[in-house]
Amino acid sequence: MQPSEPVSPARFAARMAALGPWPGPGTPVCVAVSGGADSMALAILARGWRQDVAGLVVDHGLRAESRQEADQTVARLTRLGIPARLLVLEGLARGPRMAERARRMRYQALFAACRDLGALDLLVAHHAGDQAETVLMRQQAASGDDGLAAMAVATDMADVRLVRPLLGVGKAALYATVRAAGAQWVEDPSNADLRTARARARQALATDSSVAGTLLADALRAGRARHARDTHDARWLAAHARFHPGGWVVLPPDLAPARLLSALIRVVGGRDYAPAREAVAALAARPRAATLAGVALIPWHDGQWLVAREEAGLAPSMAATAGAIWDRRFILHASPLPPGWRVGAAGPVAAWWPHGRRRSCWPARLLRTLPALWHDGQVKAVPHMGLRAHEQAAAHAVFMNQPPHPVIDCAVFGSTERGEAGRLA
Repeated sequence: MQPSEPVSPARFAARMAALGPWPGPGTPVCVAVSGGADSMALAILARGWRQDVAGLVVDHGLRAESRQEADQTVARLTRLGIPARLLVLEGLARGPRMAERARRMRYQALFAACRDLGALDLLVAHHAGDQAETVLMRQQAASGDDGLAAMAVATDMADVRLVRPLLGVGKAALYATVRAAGAQWVEDPSNADLRTARARARQALATDSSVAGTLLADALRAGRARHARDTHDARWLAAHARFHPGGWVVLPPDLAPARLLSALIRVVGGRDYAPAREAVAALAARPRAATLAGVALIPWHDGQWLVAREEAGLAPSMAATAGAIWDRRFILHASPLPPGWRVGAAGPVAAWWPHGRRRSCWPARLLRTLPALWHDGQVKAVPHMGLRAHEQAAAHAVFMNQPPHPVIDCAVFGSTERGEAGRLA
């Protein structure tokens, strides 16, 4: 394929077949569409690949013209025969780590829309140029081996699969695809803002395309190596770790390899980032009671260890609404609750443990961190311990343990197509 040629429907269909299986007719596959050429090309290709496709357009509200551009994008998708939904983010304020906060809110909105539509897959338009920029930025930040694998072609999230089918395609081919369809797109001026690390990486790569090809080849090798490590780690966890739905993990006397221990601490603490490598390596080499990154390592029976949430780091209580996420780890599934109900830590066990019931095998400091339903200043339900509310409105409420990140990403790396590792067209 020449650099300026559009992506052919046959090539895209073959790529999607390799990433299957896909749901049958009647179940949509969602496409995140910013309105730029990349995501418009993806939407066009996806619509040619299957009938049941839905576009999701997010308005961050950070620029005066963003709503107009979002409405424009919805209209353009509609003209292409793609039903589209506008998602408006609220509460995104300018300030520190704005890009990170915007990204988190964007994906929360996209995943929520997928759930609402019954979609199991969300397509996003990251392409070969984006992948090369990611590798360059991670090299500059001295990322570890996992980070150098860059973006995965497919990642299983909690209930939606995130798929990047264009990682082997260069931006020029995507522009050509949109032009060939007679469609228009939006150019986001922030993409050229050199105050951002990605824009600086893009500028650096524009001067030498051979560097970009080398970076893509590096990502391919690192991705295959990461996939092998993830497979090994999954087997270790299955053999040695016990996960409790209340949010803690039981480990053997020698804890876990440092790489896995780091991932477990991040998940139990509900964090976005792994703890300091040096601290984790020290614990893995010499297991001992400690607190790190919002997590407590607690000695338990027969030399085993509990990796549990640190009480002092728990989130404050919040209104108990269906779908509420408490402590970044627990999602409340319940019928609509009357005003006054709240979600928070269960707290002192003596205040809510049923009279006459046998004492739990788990330490009280773990039970105090469990999510609970409160009303009138009292604990009414601790579902993980089988304590149910007598009030009908909350009798069937449950908390699903769903941290922002899994221990292992369950992702497919090695993400460029065969023969495409050095090509950006």
